[in-house]
Amino acid sequence: MTSRAFIHGIAALLAVLMAFAPAVVRAASIERLQAAFLHDGKSVRVEIIRPAGDKPVPAALVLHGASGIGRGWYVYPFAEALARRGVAAAVVHYYDGLGKRRGKASPRIFHTRDRILQKAVDYVMSRKDVAPGGVGIYGMSLGGFHALSLGVLDDRVNAVVSLGGALSRHIPAKDVVRLPPTLLLHGSRDSVVSVNRALETSRAMERFGAHGSIKIYKREGHSFSRAAHADAVEMAARFLSESLRSTRQLAESVRR
Repeated sequence: MTSRAFIHGIAALLAVLMAFAPAVVRAASIERLQAAFLHDGKSVRVEIIRPAGDKPVPAALVLHGASGIGRGWYVYPFAEALARRGVAAAVVHYYDGLGKRRGKASPRIFHTRDRILQKAVDYVMSRKDVAPGGVGIYGMSLGGFHALSLGVLDDRVNAVVSLGGALSRHIPAKDVVRLPPTLLLHGSRDSVVSVNRALETSRAMERFGAHGSIKIYKREGHSFSRAAHADAVEMAARFLSESLRSTRQLAESVRR
């Protein structure tokens, strides 16, 4: 090999390493913490996935669907994307608060799950490594219903992303008078939660002037393809991080 070829080879190798360097650095800047809070004497696990360090940062709850966390396809990629954008993601194992009860996804105990999640908001906001001023919530399917419910009922919730969820019928229409900035993501062929429910939610938001948007993924069902999933991860993380940042800046300007 000539010296010129050798130099070109080294240059090519360095280019490859530099291309991968940002991803490595970003991944290394995330830390995972195990935590828990009590609800009616039951320990509810919370996995904190956040930027490394103890500097207080905005936070968002990450809520699984009716089947639980499972393999985490609709949980951990979203949490990690939030952490990479400077938001502490709190993955809440909210079924823990129901103990050994069967039918944990039952509509009959919707308000019971809501109470557990309000405790989760209490807990996350009490952490010293979480910046004051409220939280965001991302939820998939059942988690999306609860994210929207808390957005209506709890003014500490400053941003919501619902993937495959909608406003619950458990909330009387007269009570739906507010929602923080909200992003709705839904598949056009969803046979579990009809896309019409997401459109109803969007129209309700328009009626009382809530800021938000909706994206309907054509030919996608309740479970997304890899391409749609990747897009949803990026959209959810960007929306929550930007919404929480702007809310915090507004609060700080008011305090001044």
